[in-house]
Amino acid sequence: MKGILNLLAKAKLVELSDDERLAAPVPPPESEVAPAEPAAQHPAAVATAALPAAPELPSLAEACGEVEGQSFADIFAGAAVPPSPYPAEKLLRLLDGLRAMDAVTRKAAVLAMDAADDNWQIDDCLRDAELKIAALDEHKNRLAAQMESRERQSAEIVEQIRLKLDEATAAIRQQISELEQLREREVTRAAQETTSVEAGLRAARESVARETRRIDGEIERLREIPNSFRPPAAGH
Repeated sequence: MKGILNLLAKAKLVELSDDERLAAPVPPPESEVAPAEPAAQHPAAVATAALPAAPELPSLAEACGEVEGQSFADIFAGAAVPPSPYPAEKLLRLLDGLRAMDAVTRKAAVLAMDAADDNWQIDDCLRDAELKIAALDEHKNRLAAQMESRERQSAEIVEQIRLKLDEATAAIRQQISELEQLREREVTRAAQETTSVEAGLRAARESVARETRRIDGEIERLREIPNSFRPPAAGH
């Protein structure tokens, strides 16, 4: 198989990979190569279109690595959410401590605390929560846009790979067709040469047979002399 590939490569019908070129035997110096008879004209070959190396795309986990697990504090800082006198998270911790109460009682207890403590107001928590919800929504939409862009980019690259594969396949099929035509011509030439050799052999056999018969006739003609004039052997 390697020998065939090397022959096809020399005829510029196929393109060897780096590994195949390294594995190919080193040809002897030109001075040691016996002159060969002119080779038959090979058909013009279409160079095999090499598949392009697809741009390396990071995995989805890598693509989202910069944002996955990002702290909410960093997200809020990136959205320029201002500090709150009483952050929403603090109120959430308070509500978690009051989970044993029903919703109405829990709300009444929080409002009572708000009225009893002048250091914070429920409105501060409401505003902080709304700003942080908006920041998280914006961050989520940004992730969705990034994902959409990546999906579009991936689809374009896959389409490029498919088109290149189609081109390479068409080129290879063209080469196969040309090789088949070359093979048919070689088969026809071999058959013609074989017929010529066999015809020459038949002619030689017939010529030798005729010459043998001619010589045999002359031998028989000449034998008449010894048969007629040789003395009989002693004792007879």
